[in-house]
Amino acid sequence: MGLRPPRYQFFSAAGLLTFAAFVALPAHAAPMLRLVTSTIGPVQVATAGPTNTQTLEAYNAGDGTLNLSFSSSVPWIAATLGASRNCINTSAAKTCLPIQFAINTTGLAQGVSSGIVTVSDPNAVDSPQTVAVLVRVGSVSVYAAPGASTSVPFAVSSYVAARSTTQSGGNWLSVAAESVGSFLFNYQYQIQFQPPASLASGPYSGSVAISGSGNSTDNQTIPVSMQVTSQPIAVPATATTFAPQPVTTGLTIRLAQGAPPLTYPFSPTILLNNAGQGTLSVQNTAITGSWLKQDPVTAYGVPGFFEIDPTGLAVGDNPGSVAFTSNAANGTVTVPVDLQIVAQGAPQVYFQGVQNNATFLPGDTVAPGDILVVKGEQLTFSAPALNLPIPLPTDAGGTSVLVNGTAVPLYYTSYGQIAFQLPYNVPPGTALIQVKRDDGQISNQASAIVAATAPRLLVTVNQDYSINSAAHPAHAGDVLTIYAIGLGATSPAVDAGAAAPSTEPLAQVSGLIVNFGDGPIGTQEAAPLFAGLTPTFAGLYQVNVYVPSGLDSGAVDLSVSVSGNISNALTLYLQ
Repeated sequence: MGLRPPRYQFFSAAGLLTFAAFVALPAHAAPMLRLVTSTIGPVQVATAGPTNTQTLEAYNAGDGTLNLSFSSSVPWIAATLGASRNCINTSAAKTCLPIQFAINTTGLAQGVSSGIVTVSDPNAVDSPQTVAVLVRVGSVSVYAAPGASTSVPFAVSSYVAARSTTQSGGNWLSVAAESVGSFLFNYQYQIQFQPPASLASGPYSGSVAISGSGNSTDNQTIPVSMQVTSQPIAVPATATTFAPQPVTTGLTIRLAQGAPPLTYPFSPTILLNNAGQGTLSVQNTAITGSWLKQDPVTAYGVPGFFEIDPTGLAVGDNPGSVAFTSNAANGTVTVPVDLQIVAQGAPQVYFQGVQNNATFLPGDTVAPGDILVVKGEQLTFSAPALNLPIPLPTDAGGTSVLVNGTAVPLYYTSYGQIAFQLPYNVPPGTALIQVKRDDGQISNQASAIVAATAPRLLVTVNQDYSINSAAHPAHAGDVLTIYAIGLGATSPAVDAGAAAPSTEPLAQVSGLIVNFGDGPIGTQEAAPLFAGLTPTFAGLYQVNVYVPSGLDSGAVDLSVSVSGNISNALTLYLQ
């Protein structure tokens, strides 16, 4: 059972966390930057021209005083800091710093535009952080299949009255509020399209009138159109929900001069999804941008990987694209890919960029001995150092990771992601993580919440050594092997980075229970045959358990609990 090495800078995991333990962050000796949200918008503007001002609150979760500064990736967004006030949009703090975002839409093109505002304080933990600002200019247009539904969200500054009207096709258009509550930064609404199954293919028009907002630029009439089709509708997997089908804001990738080439998996990240009827088939894929090179790896007939090579590029912006031609009603779908080249500098760790190697969920609790990744930029300029030997080194590929100032064992290193093991002696509370390159450059400080245990399941293996799946189910009485991380301290203790013992006494975990069935605590409990570190591995745990009788055939939830903390749930297939 190996780690997931980096193929690209921004890693995403297929597993979903169904339970998270929350531990309060204690006050820290330095300021700790917190933003109430990391996204503004999508702001809807029927016609370019007005300036829409939105407010975001920042607060200090540590000690001292925040001294914030701002930079914008685009000239049409300007951020300024207001005077300290009582928090309006969060209950996590009493005093907040309001940040005003003036969004000048003059000259913006029809469709979706986006920019990034960086919020910084060089003396604060978890700084810098970025805020994505999203604006859509013009009408809302979608493709839709008869009998199906789709929606396009928009954000306003307060509760509003929204009235939908159709000029053709009957009653297929509506507006609904997406979220409620006392602490709202922006108010999310959904424009909903629900063409009846009997509605004939063709174009239909309508409008949404918004009124009642204290922000005058929110009050407007938005033209709406819907193209009903029984053909496939091609939607990139990266298409953001705020954009009208099938438009996507695309990808923005940032690399420093001198960075090694980056292999980016456009499959399944950008493989087309079919939001319509019939079978979607891709005839061709074309790329623009000399720095964007097609990899021979293919998936579903579409090139699955692309190499992004910054060699020789000057500091600045480099636009490119990937265009998919298919049999879809909307024809060719183009995904913009923007490569930003920046000057070399110190390593940068992303906010909530320290994550466990199971769920990769930002802000998820971790445990001593956990296998973690740190994500960022300029973490090393060396080629990836993979499959590092056990005992794990504390320096590899020209870089190291510091936890509370001490170098820790490494599993692999790369430009944008490093995997490491959290030492077993890290106390519960807030741990501070930094990356230090061998050239002496050190990153910003990032925080992680540490608890005694934070069980996270990776995969379930059947008695015949096959991966449990619908095609390879388990049976009552079988012995399962569940691989996991974050189960905490063992007896006997094992040093971080060292191989777990393969002879008696094995490194075991006490107090673990396996839960079978629906719900976070399961419907049947079972004591494991063994729970502890996997022999000869570093930081990897396994749980061996019999499948109890009496469970229904099909898919059931499988989770574990240890020291009162419950893991994420895996789907267990039974026959």
